[in-house]
Amino acid sequence: MKRPSDREANALSVLYKFFRSIRLAIVLILIIAALSIISTLIPQGNEAAFYFHKYGTFWGRVILSLDFHDLFRSLLFLIPVALFFVNLAVCAADRLLRRKRGQARPRHGPDLIHLGLLLLIIAAMFSVFGRREGLVYMGTGDEIRLPGSHVLRLVDYRYEQYEDGRPKDWISTVEVRRGTEVVVDSFEIEVNRPLRIGGIRIYQASFAREQRAILEDREGNSKPIAGGQGFEMGGTMMVFRGIEAGSAVFEQWRNHTRTADMRVGIGERVGEYTVSGLGSRDVTGLKAVRDPGFVPVLIALGLVAAGLCLTLIQKRKDGEI
Repeated sequence: MKRPSDREANALSVLYKFFRSIRLAIVLILIIAALSIISTLIPQGNEAAFYFHKYGTFWGRVILSLDFHDLFRSLLFLIPVALFFVNLAVCAADRLLRRKRGQARPRHGPDLIHLGLLLLIIAAMFSVFGRREGLVYMGTGDEIRLPGSHVLRLVDYRYEQYEDGRPKDWISTVEVRRGTEVVVDSFEIEVNRPLRIGGIRIYQASFAREQRAILEDREGNSKPIAGGQGFEMGGTMMVFRGIEAGSAVFEQWRNHTRTADMRVGIGERVGEYTVSGLGSRDVTGLKAVRDPGFVPVLIALGLVAAGLCLTLIQKRKDGEI
């Protein structure tokens, strides 16, 4: 086998030192943390019209062009995560090599921490690319179909407040059927008490007053839409903004640009639909989540916690703390 030249060996040495650098790890952690904060400020996974409607044309284009609307799947996020994974792997391999050569003490706490962090990144990628979630607003009596032939029905909901008016709790009472069989009867979903159906968890997400327009097509079929929802019409997107002065207000969007506002009263047409009713109702927001990375993440966090505890025990035993 041909041995590498001195220049190649030096290049590999520089690359090796670069990837085992603690400074690199700190910089990458700060970048990942900053991007994660951005993801909490900008709602993820919505359609383009949502961002133009919420943030305006300029910032909507910025968000979409930088993939801030799907940040955890963007190269902007995946590249620093991949570099951090390599950094951790090189650091772990370096510890094992130095221990084998007798240059490092046999402490297994840091090994567990590195292993846990590596598994945490892998599990997080399972969550990023395998996680499925959906938020739906429901009124009393509404039903939605879940994967696995389950049907969830909202039986009742209530909003509790403290005496000073601060929110205390949102509680949605639901029923789950599979065919004609009632699988779950009167389960109360609360903020910290999700409902688990198979591999799906259903969380209490919000509570709101929803404005609705009832649209009727030419066949007489009714289609209710809420604020922020819409439909396509001749190459344009019509987004229902709300009710103003007894009329439904629609925003017309073309090529990510709002071109016009339309006010449509009851009995008047918007595209192929006729507005047959306007109103509002109290709704509860329920979020259904399927996350294949949830259990691996728990295992990874357990390894990190075990590594930290073992490191602390070893340092106390050696009199370092």
